[in-house]
Formats: sequence, C-alpha cells, structure tokens
Amino acid sequence: MKRTLLAWTAAGVSSLLAGQAAASGILVARFGGEHGHPTTDNPTAMYYNPAGLALGFGTRLYLDGNFAWRSFVYTRDPNAIDNTQDPGFQGAYTPSGDGVAANSGESKLFNILASPFAAVVTDFGVKGLGVGLGFYVPFGGQSTWDTVDAGPTTNGGAAKYPGAEDGPQRWWVIEGTLRSLYVTGAAAYEIPDLNLSFGLGVNLVMSEINTIRARNPEGNDNLVVGTPNGDQIKEGRTLVDVSSNDLSLALGVIWRPNDDWWVGVSYQSQPGFGENTLKGKAEVVTGAADAKGDKLPAEITQAMPDVIRAGVRWRPTHEDEIRLFGTYARWSVLKEQCVLNTDAPNHSCATGVGSLGIIPRYWEDAIEVRAGYSRWLTPGVELFGGAGFDQTAIPDTTLEPSLFDANKASFSVGARFELLEKSLAVATSYTQVIYFAPDIAPRGKASGATESDIASIGIRNEARTPDSAGTYDQKIGFLNLNVQYTF
Repeated sequence: MKRTLLAWTAAGVSSLLAGQAAASGILVARFGGEHGHPTTDNPTAMYYNPAGLALGFGTRLYLDGNFAWRSFVYTRDPNAIDNTQDPGFQGAYTPSGDGVAANSGESKLFNILASPFAAVVTDFGVKGLGVGLGFYVPFGGQSTWDTVDAGPTTNGGAAKYPGAEDGPQRWWVIEGTLRSLYVTGAAAYEIPDLNLSFGLGVNLVMSEINTIRARNPEGNDNLVVGTPNGDQIKEGRTLVDVSSNDLSLALGVIWRPNDDWWVGVSYQSQPGFGENTLKGKAEVVTGAADAKGDKLPAEITQAMPDVIRAGVRWRPTHEDEIRLFGTYARWSVLKEQCVLNTDAPNHSCATGVGSLGIIPRYWEDAIEVRAGYSRWLTPGVELFGGAGFDQTAIPDTTLEPSLFDANKASFSVGARFELLEKSLAVATSYTQVIYFAPDIAPRGKASGATESDIASIGIRNEARTPDSAGTYDQKIGFLNLNVQYTF
C-alpha cells in the first residue's frame, strides 16, 4: 500500500486555497496585495471588478506573484477510528494497540508555494476605455505531507501496516493538486458625464484535480481483514487525475461621485455556470487482493461558488486613502464531490453505483470583510497596511485535512514605489494569516454499531468517509510582489 504502487503524477491536494491566503471560505490568493479589491484601478481588476480597467490609462504590463509558506499539523483522535477490535478478530477491523497507533496520531507538512497573476491592459488611445487579457489561479493549491514511522514489522521484516507511513491524514490526502487556471479577456468603459464605469470579463477556466488518498470501498478506515490464516491488508489507495475546461463571466460597476470617492460592486459567476464535470482516469488499489491496481476512466462532479464583491475607497487628503470592502461567496452549492468509474453500467452519484468515492462537503456561504489604509510619504512612495476577517465555509461535521479552513484574521503591511517618471511601479507586502481552528470531537457510534454514526450528521451511507476528528493547527504567511510598467 505504499505510494510506489501508484504513479507519482500528483503533488498533493491541500485545500482549494492550499498554502495561500484566502478570502470568503478558502477562495482566492490576494492578487495585488492590499491593492486587489473591487474598486482597484490596476489590472487585477479583471478578477475583482472588471470595471476598474477603465480607470487607468495607456498600456500596462502587470506581473504579480504570491510566495507563501504553509505549516499544518493534524492530530487524529484514536476514538475516531472505525471498528477497533482485539487482534484475532474475524473480519475487517483495526487492531487495538499497534493498529490504533498506525491509524491515529500526528501528521505534518511544511510547504512553499507560488501563485502568479500576469496581464496586459490597454486603452488603445481612447480615454475611459480599458481592454485586457490575463491569466491567474484564483482557486487551488497543492500540498505534500511528511511520511511517518510505519510502525511494527512482520517476521519477514515488512511493515505490518504498510499504509501507515503516509500518516493518519492519508484517508483524506497523501499528495495531489487541485487547481483552476483562469484565462480572462475583459473590457470596461467609463461614461465621462456620469463618472460611471462598466466592465465585463469572459473567463476560460481550466480545472484539474490530481490526488492520492487512502480508501476502502466501504468508506471506512479498516486496516486489515482477519481470516483463519491471519490478517490480510485491507487498506487501499485511489489516485484520481481529471480535468475540465469551462466558461464563466465577471461583471462590475464603479461609480466615482467625486475625485475622492470610489464605490464598486462586482459579480463573478460559477465556473460552468453551475455543476461541472472533470474527466480523466483513476487507479485503484484494493488491499492485498490487487497490489498492482486497476486503471479506470473516471470523472468528478462538483460545483464552485459564484462571488459578489463590494467596496469603497476614500481619499480624505492627497496623502491618505481609506479602503473598506467585502466578499460574499456562495459555497453552499458545494454539497459533494463525486468520483465515478464511467465504465460502470448505470454509474450515478445519487445511487453510488460505480463510486470511487463520494466526499461529503455540505459547505456554507461565507463572507470576508477587510479594511486598508495608505499613506503617501511623497507622490511616488506609498506605505500601506490592511486587516480583515474571513469566515470559513466548512462546517465542523465535514472538516478534514485535505480541504481545511477555519475562521481567520489576516494582517498586511507593505510599500509601493513609482519610478522612471511614474512609468514603473513596484510594490511588495507581507501578510500573516491567523487561524482560529476548532478541535473536532468524534462523531460517536450508534447503539450496537462499530462504525462512526454518519446519519446523525446528515451524511448518506454512499458518502461515508472516515471520521476526521482531532486537532488542527495551520499557519500561513505570504509575500506579495508586483510590478507594473505603463507606456
């Protein structure tokens, strides 16, 4: 059950955010630092509010990068394990003692990640016009978890529980990638007499999921099957590699009642305008019965949120600017992520026929609020900072290590410099994210049952997954660097 049983084509699902700072329930890396918001006039407007493209001038080349570090420690509660039995049990189970140790305890990661945003915007010499093309990754991330001690060995020297080296978080993630790359074409125009800008963006969304996780067909975490001839390995693996191309739209408006105020609202639609399907392949290893694994055609169905943003900017003096903005993300559309073997006759998420894993999410709508301030020391030197609160979209009942989030605060500080007679602008900032992570109690077991009680928390049997109870401790910080050249 070691990773070498599966081709190394993955680099780790962590969260839709993974190691990058987020907004409104693990939504997006903060492109543009504190200057990425729904009243911005820089090229990141094509994501935050395309109407902002009309507020600039000339031709602008823009390159932005977020460079993040992420530390995560998950400690699984032994009471979360399904069907713990004394050694010698006849049937599928986790042996008490060393089996429980192999199926619980601490797992860690420390990853360094980077996320780019690149764009070109021009007015074609027409005042109030802005037309741009860019690419960026607003959804996604990756992670790689540390291996751990595999524990006891057999008389032949092999690991007694060979899957244990991948850590107790392996039932949700070992390694993989979950990402959506956007290629956006956008245009905006400001009506001069009204100081009112309108913008529209069309996004090509190229999504991929590539992940390895431990899995048993029954959706539990049994390590072995007890037989009269001794225990046999039960724990399996699933590798999924799927992708899709979808369209989405962005709409926005910005009103400038005078030279000191900007008010903006924008809407970003769901990729695919609803549920989307990613297609590709899967490889499944089902314990000792199939050590080589079956390669199958596969698909994943899921739904990403649509997003509403609103904000204001105010310049009380020529040297000061105050910003306030917020985000509402409709994560409640994400009920389940359903992985199916498309070769299976009558495969269906509803019935579970052909299921390679139906992952319960049942996420909730989430908001972010943020305030920022800038002070110009000179016309070409700006110091800025910001602080915000971001609500998690993930309920405690479906929180788990592969897609982790919690309520959090973030704090940023940075500077921007204009050079070469203001044709070149360089900015940098650092953001620290502080998570208020909950401790998750075990689901418990129904009377007479040995598996965790999923019915009591509204999860159907076809979507059974192991209990992810335990403690979570995540820390994230990131450096933003961006440069803009105007001619």
